Amino acid sequence: MVMGENRMVSIRIERKEAFNVIGAKTWIPGTDNNAFGEFWKRCHQEGDIEKIKKFNTRKESSQTKSAILGLSCTEKDPSVRSFYFYIAVETDEISNQGEYEVYRVKPYEWAIFTCDGHDINALMECEMHAWAEWLPNNSLYEHDNGPELEVYFDENKIEYWLPIRRKEQ
Repeated sequence: MVMGENRMVSIRIERKEAFNVIGAKTWIPGTDNNAFGEFWKRCHQEGDIEKIKKFNTRKESSQTKSAILGLSCTEKDPSVRSFYFYIAVETDEISNQGEYEVYRVKPYEWAIFTCDGHDINALMECEMHAWAEWLPNNSLYEHDNGPELEVYFDENKIEYWLPIRRKEQ
């Protein structure tokens, strides 16, 4: 565990099978972190969050067990910070439903960073630890060019999922 400003970040490694998510999608232009918050705000105001949550029919048996998640499509090159971002839920849907798109998450091994809280500070604590501390300082793993997940729960907890693979020795 790692102490942050006011929180502790715990880390675990888990292998997860493939799963589908469905949600609303937007383009994140580079390092404009405000674009994430604006998209979440717009989806709340326009009722998309509640509509998307209705597709979450298997939360307890799902891979993430989440109420809702954010998915960053960084699979082409994680160092390029312009990508599509989904506000989504896990689903059994296999095709797009109206304005909501299905995205297939392939099987990965994940480094999962957990922190108490639902706010942006809790998420940033997890992400900063993953990118500034854990990823550059471990000798076993590197980013596996997959999507990155923000996983939100009904309880006061957030997780940041980083797809990883063993480094070539």
